[in-house]
Amino acid sequence: MAERVKQRPSKARGRPPLADDDLVDEIKAIISEMPTYGYRGVHAILRRKARSEGRPWPNAKRVYR
Repeated sequence: MAERVKQRPSKARGRPPLADDDLVDEIKAIISEMPTYGYRGVHAILRRKARSEGRPWPNAKRVYR
């Protein structure tokens, strides 16, 4: 059992990260139009836009990062 504890997992666990390129481009476009908005305002705009297009909106934590 001691050998098994010392052994590292061979594969990373969890979900792979999502590609952020499109999200970053959308955020930059919103910030260029409204530079005083914080992440909450930007997230609200992204949420409204995604809802009107019928797609899922991004998590606020991803917008904040």
